[in-house]
Order: sequence, then structure tokens, then C-alpha cells
Amino acid sequence: MADIDKNLIYLQFLEAFPFESLKDMPLEKYTNLNKDDSFCYWLESRTYHLGSIWGGSSYKFGIYKYNRKPNSDDHRIQFDDTYAWYSKYNKESAEEAYSLVRDTIIKIAEFASRNDLDSIDKIDTLGDVFKWKIAFLYSNKSLVPIYKREMLETVAEYFGMENP
Repeated sequence: MADIDKNLIYLQFLEAFPFESLKDMPLEKYTNLNKDDSFCYWLESRTYHLGSIWGGSSYKFGIYKYNRKPNSDDHRIQFDDTYAWYSKYNKESAEEAYSLVRDTIIKIAEFASRNDLDSIDKIDTLGDVFKWKIAFLYSNKSLVPIYKREMLETVAEYFGMENP
């Protein structure tokens, strides 16, 4: 099996999605059905070797473009003819929901670049695993690429850290 160049993957991600481009990233670039060029695809698949966020539902992205219409009985979600998003956002349109998600991603990236972990921890618009992967990718590799709190606590305990 070939060695994976994790640093190259990291640099490719930052080339595809530099911090400065986030504020202008359109919804179609954030999530699409092409699967190989969207921000969401990069976070889940193309940067897999930088820590996995694989599995679970696409709602972890806050909003996503779908192939099959979501279940209309699930009151936790809203959708239109193309996109689905969390009802908790209280947004009537995909563009409004995406604006909230994009603003949250920008905040996470900004906080990560300043190593302001407490501010990232307080964000609840996106799930922990997704937000911490974003944080890692914009932290100049100052964070550990483990995104699930329980796993991070287990590793900290293993290494004898106090109050993991």
C-alpha cells in the first residue's frame, strides 16, 4: 500500500478552500452531487486521512444537496426541491440556512487560526465532529486531528494527562 502524504492532502485542501475564499463560497460549491469538488466532500472524503468524520447523516453538514427527497415526517429538518437543512436554524430558504452555516464555518476557521478553542467549543450550529474537523484544517495543524470528544478524552487519559 502506498504511503499517504498527509501534509500534501492538508495543503491541497487549503489550496482548494483558502480562508479568504470562505466568505464568497456559494452553496453549490459547499455541497453538490459531483462528489469530488464540494467543501463537504473534501471534509468527509478527500481529507479522510487527516481524521475521519465518515458516517452518520449528511445533516452533519448543516445543509446538503440531496438525491432522494428527505422524509417529510421528520420535524427536525426542512427541505426544498434541492436542499435539506435543520429546522432548528429557523430559516425558510436554503440560501438563508446556508448563510448561517457559512458564517459559522468562517467563525470556526477564524477562531482556529487564533487558537481560540473555547469559542469553537461554544458553537452549536454544527455538530462537534464536523466543527472540530474544520477547526483542525484551519488551525495550521496546531490541533490534534481527533474530532470526537470521547476519543480525545480516551487518548488524553492513556497518556496520563490530568483532567482530560
